[in-house]
Order: sequence, then structure tokens, then C-alpha cells
Amino acid sequence: MGKPASGNLQMFLFKFLLFSVFLCWTQLVLSVEHTVKGVVTKWKPMVTFAQPGDTIKFVGMIGHNTVTIDGMIPDGAKGWESKYGDEGYTVTVNEEGAYIFKCTPHITTGMVGAIVVGDDMPPTNLATVDKSVSKVTIGKSMVKRTIKKMKKAIASRTDS
Repeated sequence: MGKPASGNLQMFLFKFLLFSVFLCWTQLVLSVEHTVKGVVTKWKPMVTFAQPGDTIKFVGMIGHNTVTIDGMIPDGAKGWESKYGDEGYTVTVNEEGAYIFKCTPHITTGMVGAIVVGDDMPPTNLATVDKSVSKVTIGKSMVKRTIKKMKKAIASRTDS
């Protein structure tokens, strides 16, 4: 009698393993890598649209870093801060909403970018992002400009 139970357990574990491999493979196949390039003192593109699980790869990083701005990422999301010159620095965006990021030494010259994750338009944390602008002490006008351009990019996507 012990043998059938053992066989059932082995079959269950085998099916579980197959299912787990399938889930991992599906995540790898469905996630997309987006590239954001530091060009002089701008991020190109300034606004990137992504889905949860996608990765953002930062290139052209000589003399640059990428840092999320406090209060300008979705609830539950992890902020990031790269080292200067960290070519190919990659983050995975898992939470839906808007992420606003900067290059610390070039924020005042406009090196601020936005990543919009998910299909909710406008992003669910947009009001929080707008409210957090008041806390920005350096480069506030450039952060406002990026948010304005992000809203315009969102509007053009929803008008289509």
C-alpha cells in the first residue's frame, strides 16, 4: 500500500516541477527589456512605457547615475540608485504606476525621466507624484517638465 502513495507523491512533485518551469519560462518570454540612454544631459527616451516584470537597462552612463526621486514611485515599489558610470545598470519594474528618476549631477539641466508601468492610464500614483513635486529642492522645474511631458505622452496613448 505504501508504494502507490509514493508514486502519487512522485507524480505530484514531477507535475509541480513542470508547472514551475513553465511559469519561469513564461515570465522570461513575456518580459521585455527597454533601454534608456544617457545622451549628454538628457535621458532618451524621456518617457518609457513598460509592463510589470519588464526591465529597464540604462546605457551611456559615463558621468551619470540613475536614482528614483523620493515619493515618485508606486506604493510597494523598490527605488534604485546606481553608481556613477554603471553601464548597463538594470532594474525590474514590478509595480504598476509612474516612476520618476534623475541623474543627480544633471537634474538641473533636465536629466529627469519617467517610466509608466501597466495599462492604467493615468497611472494610479499620479496624484502622489504631483504632490511630491513640492518636496523637490534641486531641479524642481525639470521634474515638473518631465511630469508634464509624461502626461502628454499618456494622453497621446489614450487618444489612439
